[in-house]
Amino acid sequence: MINFKKLILPITISSVIVIITTGIDSLGDALRPVLGDLLTLTVVLFGMLLLPLAPIIYGLLTGDRIGSVIIGVIPVIGLFLDIYLGLIVSGEFISTETLAYFGILAILGGLVGYFAARKEIEYNILSICCFLFWMVIFVRGIN
Repeated sequence: MINFKKLILPITISSVIVIITTGIDSLGDALRPVLGDLLTLTVVLFGMLLLPLAPIIYGLLTGDRIGSVIIGVIPVIGLFLDIYLGLIVSGEFISTETLAYFGILAILGGLVGYFAARKEIEYNILSICCFLFWMVIFVRGIN
């Protein structure tokens, strides 16, 4: 049986991460005319680095596997919805490439958290590998 009280903290953390990353993305858009693309890209990438690092930190600190997976998956889904909710609501087509991109990021985010929560060196190495894959896939998907 799942203890729902135990899920409150990971869901809250995930919600805060979604708010931070979408806010940083909006801040980057607002700063672009003033500061240029280089600094804007740095601000946005810093915010997006939060997505795969949060489940690692949470998993290592708490050892909560389910919570770490939640923190790895929900923010990616929140970012997807922030970007594409308007298209979804209007009934416009979202490419399968876009769904695959965010799906892979969500799966890797969950794996990052799960492996980090195991707190064994072999699993921590797997967590770092998944983190690196997450970063490569994320950067390759930026237009």
